[in-house]
Amino acid sequence: MRTELDIIAEKAYARETGLAEGRAEGREEGRAEGLAEGLAEGRVEGRAESQIEIARRLLAMGLGVEQVAQGTGLAVEEVEKLQGQASI
Repeated sequence: MRTELDIIAEKAYARETGLAEGRAEGREEGRAEGLAEGLAEGRVEGRAESQIEIARRLLAMGLGVEQVAQGTGLAVEEVEKLQGQASI
C-alpha cells in the first residue's frame, strides 16, 4: 500500500526527472539555435567582405564610384570610403 510519503517522493522524483530532461532539451535547442545564428552571421560577414574586396579591385581597375556601387550593391558612401583608403 502506497503511503502519502511514497506519493510525495514519487512526485518529487518525477519533477526532478522532468526538470533534468527539460534542461537537457533546452541546452540542445539553445546550441542548435546558436549554431544557426552563428552560421548566418558568418555568411553575412563573408558576403560583405567579398563585396568590399570586389569593390577595391574595381576601383583599382579605374571604374567610377557609381559603377562600383551599382556593381557590388554597396552604398556610394562605402565605396567612397574605400576609394579614400586606397589613395592613402
